[in-house]
Amino acid sequence: MSHNKHPAYKWPWPKVRLTILERDNRTCRIVGPGCTTIATEVDHIISIDKGGAWYDPDNLRASCHRCNNHRIDRTRNDRWRNAGTHIVLVTGPPGAGKGTYVREHATPSDMVVDYNTISQSLNNPPPAVVNTARNAILRSLRAGTTGARRAWITSSRSDAETKFPFHEIILIDPGLGECIARARSERRPPDYMRAIQAWYGEREPSTLAESSRKW
Repeated sequence: MSHNKHPAYKWPWPKVRLTILERDNRTCRIVGPGCTTIATEVDHIISIDKGGAWYDPDNLRASCHRCNNHRIDRTRNDRWRNAGTHIVLVTGPPGAGKGTYVREHATPSDMVVDYNTISQSLNNPPPAVVNTARNAILRSLRAGTTGARRAWITSSRSDAETKFPFHEIILIDPGLGECIARARSERRPPDYMRAIQAWYGEREPSTLAESSRKW
């Protein structure tokens, strides 16, 4: 991190960095996936944006480049927790009516991360294009850089609570029979029917994950 442009990485950082590397025998103290063991950088154990001290030796440890970069990426992806955007995850099986729920409750200033909505706004391009656009929006949400007051994410994944950021979660579950009936009335293809059945088969009857932040 010695090449970081932040003023705090100027003097006395070079001296502090060298002291920590020598203290830790230039051996990575994180030892994450793919660790090279050879420390060339110094990591802040408690990140600065969470109140960690810049130069306190107790908050510093030697790190290899790979482990330090992994830590930085993870920190960036966690900024949504304390950002100003209230994220609502709306989940449920295919055909549950998640998009309808969001349309009925979202305001014009809200951000909506919904596959069908994005596809329509882009004039229905190939699925890969829609997914690329959706993933880009999700990355911005994780980084806390969208500036939106509220964002809605819809997902038909059975494990959506573990895959998406959220402060509030809403489960739309009309039941297997109702979803199948709706799919048949809409003449959905067999793959769609199987996706509904798979959601109910994979879904564990456990309590939904709690919000990561009190609002």
